[in-house]
Amino acid sequence: MAEPSTLTATATATGTATLISMLPGIDANAVIGAFCGASLFVISARDLALFERLAYLVISLLIGYLGGPALLSDWIAHSAVSAFIASATAVTAGLRAIEGVKTLDLKSLLGGRPK
Repeated sequence: MAEPSTLTATATATGTATLISMLPGIDANAVIGAFCGASLFVISARDLALFERLAYLVISLLIGYLGGPALLSDWIAHSAVSAFIASATAVTAGLRAIEGVKTLDLKSLLGGRPK
C-alpha cells in the first residue's frame, strides 16, 4: 500500500489538473493528456529526489500542454494524445541534450587536430 503522503500528493495533483481543465479557454483534453504524460515520467523517474520530481512534473505538464498540440497537430489530430507524447518525452529529451552538450568536444567536431 502506498504511503499516505504519496496518496495525498497524487490526489492534490489530480485535483489541480481537473480544476485547471475547467477554466474557460483551456483545452481540457490537452491538460489531461499532459498531466498523464507528466505523471508517467515522474513515476518512472525513481532515482530522482522528491523536489526534482515535482519540478519535472510542472515542467513536463507545461511543455506538454503548450508544445504538444502546437508541434504535433499536423500528425496527431487529438490534443490529448499530442500533449501526452510531448509531456512524457520533454524532460527526458532535455536532460539528454544537456548531457550531450556537457560531453561535446568542439575541437574534434570542427576538425581540430586531436592531441
